[in-house]
Amino acid sequence: MSKDFMNNKNKNSVKREYSDQEIKKILSEDIETPEYVNQRIKDTYECLGIHHNKKSTSKYHTWKIAVAAIAVTAGLSVVGFAANKYMAVLKSEKGDSIQYTFQVDRTKEAHAISVEPTYMPEGYERGGENTANYGKWHNDKTGGGISIIPMNASELDYIERMGQTEEFMNYKRSQQQKVMNLGEQQVDVYVREDFYIDSDDTVKNIYLYDENEGYAIQIWSRSDLPYEEILKVAEGLKVTVLDEVVPYATEEEIKEAKAEQKKLEKEKVGLKKIAAEDIYEIGDEITDPMLEDEALKNEVEDIRFVVNSVEVADSISLAEYPKENFIDYENEMAPWMNEDGTLKSHDRGVLNENGEIEGIEKVNSKYVIVRMTAKNCGDTQSEWNKEDGVPIAPDLTTLASMEDGTIVKADDSYVSVNENYSLQWMSSDGSSFPVYFDKMYYTDGNQRLKQALWHPLAAGEELDYTLIYVIDEDQVDQMYLWFFSGTGGVDSQGNTIVSPYVRLAI
Repeated sequence: MSKDFMNNKNKNSVKREYSDQEIKKILSEDIETPEYVNQRIKDTYECLGIHHNKKSTSKYHTWKIAVAAIAVTAGLSVVGFAANKYMAVLKSEKGDSIQYTFQVDRTKEAHAISVEPTYMPEGYERGGENTANYGKWHNDKTGGGISIIPMNASELDYIERMGQTEEFMNYKRSQQQKVMNLGEQQVDVYVREDFYIDSDDTVKNIYLYDENEGYAIQIWSRSDLPYEEILKVAEGLKVTVLDEVVPYATEEEIKEAKAEQKKLEKEKVGLKKIAAEDIYEIGDEITDPMLEDEALKNEVEDIRFVVNSVEVADSISLAEYPKENFIDYENEMAPWMNEDGTLKSHDRGVLNENGEIEGIEKVNSKYVIVRMTAKNCGDTQSEWNKEDGVPIAPDLTTLASMEDGTIVKADDSYVSVNENYSLQWMSSDGSSFPVYFDKMYYTDGNQRLKQALWHPLAAGEELDYTLIYVIDEDQVDQMYLWFFSGTGGVDSQGNTIVSPYVRLAI
């Protein structure tokens, strides 16, 4: 079974809505593919019993982009299917919103598809490949990106049955630019303003779906290109329905996946309150909590940390803190530093619990200078430690003190709305990475950006070093260093692993 198609033919608004997945993507990812897509692929493959594991050695990212979500929404009644159709695509309007649902006929086999463009705007070069034939193109000169994201009937069915579609789709009718057909494919075009208030880019989303063949394709672009250019990409797509059959998730698999999803949501709520024993002070020794579990301790090395001192400064001197020790001085620091070493004010978006920007405010920032010691207290040095080093820098985050003395994760959450501002909130949870490390080990080209905050530590080796973070001046009283923030999860007994914090407020 094979069939080929060649298709012939306001910036300062205080209420801007983006999904939580979008915000996480903006803060933490370095590719054009929307974050929820990557997670959906992972969930789908795990549901089908296929596991993909990749060790990440990147603690630092430099590209930040606004992303959009796939246009599918659950909740509409089941419809009948024409004899030759794999699925029905329905649209509904609620207020000013346009919502979609993809209802798949699971009596028909789902097939994998491949997609190749025959047209791409000038200056766009193809990047690395992602899972399931996801392709991305980037223009190094303009910073623009284009992603082509195919979804077969099995993947669309999985999203729908998991009830994940509502949170991914909330387009405004005013964003819809065009509705048309390309042969058997229906095409919808949406354009909205960029996430950043000082950007001339717009975010374009084009959705193609073929009910007869059972697939959908999203073309996403954040760029200064007119949407007509992205539409040309859609018109030139070569879509091939492959012989490969992709099984649908069973009811039991969906039930198990939903239960796991609820469990993770419950754990997330439970982690808001930080136990007293997980709060440490300056001078305390910090160890990885995974070492406390006999079944897990062999998976990590015994790297211990001590925060020796903390200083909050309005300005710094490049004579004392040389340019070469900044992770990316020219692109990251220089645009936001005044000649006297102080920091320029910047714009930040205040997020509510739904990931919506409720307000934009201009704020000033300070430097947080942290002097630390790290030591490998193990008897050996692992191969990955020798090759990639170990993460040397904890995240800078904020916690709030309640009236009863309990410590909780702060309710306020922020995101940069300046396109080239990347001094804070670089991780997916809104905490920040250092901008300066005086014992940098990986200093060559792209490796510097990806592994600047990693350093090899031989058995018994001790390293004294200085880190510099940036924090908004109204957050100084709530600042903490968060160690082993990527650990998370549960131990072998099913207990939640809570990473330790060091109180920095002075």
